[in-house]
Amino acid sequence: MRAVRAGTISLVLLLALIPYGISSESNEGVSLIQGESEESGPFWILFSCKLESCPGMELSVIVDGESFHFSDSHHVEWSGIVNHTVEWELRGSEALGPEDIEIKTISNRHGGAVEDLDLPDIVPSPGQVSNWSSIDYSSICQLNRCDKTAWSMDKVTFTGSLQNSSDEDALLVSGKFGDVVKISGAMSRNEVDIQIWSRGETKTLISSFPSPDFEPLLLDYPPESELWIRVVHSSEGDFSPYQLDIVRYDMDKEGPDGHELENPWNYTHHLYANSSIDNVFRGHISTGDTAGDSILISIGSKVLVEVNCEFSGEILLDIVVHEIGDRTQKILEDLDSCPENIQMPQSATGVEFSMKSEILSAWSIEVSPQFSGDGNLNGDAPDFLWTETGPFEHWTYLYPGSGSVSGNLGVGDSVDIFPMEITDENGSLIFIRPEIESPVTYQIQELKQDNWQILNYTNGGIISLPKGNHAIRVEGLSPITGDVNYEFTVLYLGENIPDDGEFMDMSHLFTNFYILIGFLMILPLLVVLWWNRSLILQKSVPRKDGVKYGMERLKLLRERLSQSVEDMGVDSKEVEKALGKLGESPWDSILDEWGNPDLRHMTRQIEICAWRPNGGSFLIVGIRTFEKEWDLAAINLNSPEGSSVEIEGTDPSHLNQGGDIFLDSLDSYSKKFLRISIGGNPSSIELEVSGMVDGEPLAAVPREALPWGEGN
Repeated sequence: MRAVRAGTISLVLLLALIPYGISSESNEGVSLIQGESEESGPFWILFSCKLESCPGMELSVIVDGESFHFSDSHHVEWSGIVNHTVEWELRGSEALGPEDIEIKTISNRHGGAVEDLDLPDIVPSPGQVSNWSSIDYSSICQLNRCDKTAWSMDKVTFTGSLQNSSDEDALLVSGKFGDVVKISGAMSRNEVDIQIWSRGETKTLISSFPSPDFEPLLLDYPPESELWIRVVHSSEGDFSPYQLDIVRYDMDKEGPDGHELENPWNYTHHLYANSSIDNVFRGHISTGDTAGDSILISIGSKVLVEVNCEFSGEILLDIVVHEIGDRTQKILEDLDSCPENIQMPQSATGVEFSMKSEILSAWSIEVSPQFSGDGNLNGDAPDFLWTETGPFEHWTYLYPGSGSVSGNLGVGDSVDIFPMEITDENGSLIFIRPEIESPVTYQIQELKQDNWQILNYTNGGIISLPKGNHAIRVEGLSPITGDVNYEFTVLYLGENIPDDGEFMDMSHLFTNFYILIGFLMILPLLVVLWWNRSLILQKSVPRKDGVKYGMERLKLLRERLSQSVEDMGVDSKEVEKALGKLGESPWDSILDEWGNPDLRHMTRQIEICAWRPNGGSFLIVGIRTFEKEWDLAAINLNSPEGSSVEIEGTDPSHLNQGGDIFLDSLDSYSKKFLRISIGGNPSSIELEVSGMVDGEPLAAVPREALPWGEGN
């Protein structure tokens, strides 16, 4: 029975003086190269002089205890069968060095397979049955299962020998139709021919190559047949060791789930570009694979991807972008090579490379994302809150106390949304701690679990969130003119455990005390009012007329500004004039006449009020500053639930871009009113005033959003 055994020990070529007990028959010259091997099987070593001549070049070899000596000024060699050990020493004149010598060797140094017993001389006839020696090695480096540097090791090295000029070797390669076989690394002492045969109902010679001209060969495994490799002498020759590198790419091990790689991609998960394995994916399309191959690589939103492809045959390539909600769009088709770059659109989750070929082809695709991603994502965090379906699979959940989260914003990317899961049964107390100084605002949003409506939120402050999924919104302060980096940590203050203690209302015991104290505190005021009753009555008469006139004036301004410009039949200059008059009126009087603002927010530096007259498509915004001047002031309008806010115009006219209105400077103790026409279809609107105060960025953000959709 013929058998091929696997070797396990590597050949070591030592380029230093190591004593092995070999002594030259001549004492002249110096030792140049020494080495040893404990491998058995066919062995060949050749030392060739790179110079015109190498005086004193002599080779000493000890094989299984038997010594051999060879000398020549151009080349020396030994070949034969090693049963146990082999040692060698190359000597030469003092003028020579190891760099002057070229070495070729054949041995079982790669721990592959070796010819123990003589292989059959010819490919067996059809129907003949025997336990033939075979190579049964399938690749472990398909897709991106290996580092690119390990591809060269993905093989088995077969070492055999032709004993004489009449000896020939036939070797079976195991496999099936659909597999792809690669043969490379052919080397022999004498020139040999490498023949490729198929054996089924008939025996057919597929091709033949002389060893000196042999290039790496890619083969389809023949249908309903066996694949055989036959090695024969090209001409008359004596004992000749040879080596071949063989690897089979198993069709059933190509895909991520252990089956054939499908086209289009039909698996439940994406492939991930991992820098530790060079982001390179590889595979083969056999002649019988008419559907071809595809790979879907997880790449997130707004990422620029550098692509490098290598195709050994004629491949037609389609590039398909996958988006949230299982949507796809083909962006390129019928390419014969890859584009240098791919810009991933908003809401992207991955990019698919779909390949077809009518001939046997090998392919490799390298992707290099130029953006590390927000948080743990493979791209930009979404700009909007998820819909009724909830967060998609590509969203990465945050957990309180799980460490810091970093990301970046930029021009055209002013908002990042992160989902956060609360697991405490009674809810959790959390808040946000910024880790770096950055011109952004943080918002913790409590969401209703059935429709994801925003129930409550804080600007990063302490909040109690019930069990379930909620959101963190990161927004850059306008205007954003470049990249903005941020980093924050969601700190966990513990479970919000309710206090089950019982309380009793005892306030009735203090009712009489409260009445007495209240009367005593108001008594001095009553005395002062009584003493000044005449003066108060005298001043009230003329002032009454002035107040009446001012309130009527404010009422007319409200009616004028509450109509659209088209209804009024006037131009924007008259609207601007009315707003100017409104700015000259007392602030408290405006609030009394116009009623409670639909949105109001006041800090130590600024007060903001906004009215939506008659449910129209515009806002009247009033801003009052206090003791500090605001530079580079701007108003930002956005929708917290994702629908875009379009600014169709402002009175007075101001430069605007997207949701930003640029106001320039706001003097201290000043009032400014604007009429803002709103487009788009937002369900609610958040209003933010930002700018520079004393050289530091400052933002005023009302806590609540203004309902805006139909019916509001």
